[in-house]
Amino acid sequence: MKGENESVKKDHTATGDSPIKEDLRWVRREWLIQRAGEYLLILLVILGACGLFSKGVLSDTSARSPDGTLQVDYERFGRVESNMDMRIRYNAPVAGHFNVTIGGGALDNLQIQTLQPQPLEAVTIGSDLRLTFSARDTGPEHAIWIGLQPRNPGRIHVAINGGDHPPVRFTQWIYP
Repeated sequence: MKGENESVKKDHTATGDSPIKEDLRWVRREWLIQRAGEYLLILLVILGACGLFSKGVLSDTSARSPDGTLQVDYERFGRVESNMDMRIRYNAPVAGHFNVTIGGGALDNLQIQTLQPQPLEAVTIGSDLRLTFSARDTGPEHAIWIGLQPRNPGRIHVAINGGDHPPVRFTQWIYP
């Protein structure tokens, strides 16, 4: 019997004697890096759900012209080939017709999918698009709804003019 017990190997993990030397300082650093990575992933998921990468609270915003005649509600972040909504409100008194010009090179990277109400006239001037609307078709707010689809990833600079008023300028970020 005594010979059997002597042949049993010693369990190194139970006694703390390990054949591999460990530096506890590096083990702690690795653990901290792992923890920081876990928290970063959780934060990215929460921010993504709130709209950091597309639709949501963090993405929805608005911009106004310096004189306040134009206001644009738009999505700050979007994805290539996904739908993005934009609403333009023209807050100036209008007799019959008014023009809204979408420019700043935006239409080189954005494709218009829907446009409500339909304009009376649409004219391209270089890379800009001038839309002419009837005041009675747009309602008291003179609101225009545009459905856009980004073509390329990256930053898109947009400028929207209303007649002779100063433009609204803003930037949209498009993810792949």
